[in-house]
Amino acid sequence: MPEKMTEREIRILRRLLVGIACGGVLLVGLCCLYFALVPKFPFLSVGCPVQRIFCLYCPGCGGTRAVKALLRGDLLTSVQSNPVVIWGVVLCIWQYIRMVRGYLHRDRACLRIPAWSWISLIVVILGFFVVRNLLLVFAGYDYLGDNAAFWAFIRSR
Repeated sequence: MPEKMTEREIRILRRLLVGIACGGVLLVGLCCLYFALVPKFPFLSVGCPVQRIFCLYCPGCGGTRAVKALLRGDLLTSVQSNPVVIWGVVLCIWQYIRMVRGYLHRDRACLRIPAWSWISLIVVILGFFVVRNLLLVFAGYDYLGDNAAFWAFIRSR
């Protein structure tokens, strides 16, 4: 039988759920504002220092493009740009649903985040980082198109 929450834990969880919901709405609003302002003010766009120095993609490269594609509803482009964004959104929604369910059933287990979710996120981040850079360096495949010319030049020498 699941361990029941105390009244204090229920109040804390209720505040946490409302805070997360408000934070999510605020985050979507800030993303929309950012994507509305960047085309008008290009100096707001910050490049990746790893990409500039090493001509390789860091695990976060393509994240902004992925969020932009996700906000447009283009899931395929979002996954191709950076699947970490989609997986992170899926995990956050799943955990939020777990927390709401736990709140409704007064189940304390909903407060713990399972280890598999963290491990899966790390595997997606590292796996995509390695595969994307191996494809770039050895096969010349560059979906984002930012480093293809450099590595084509290096391979031709």
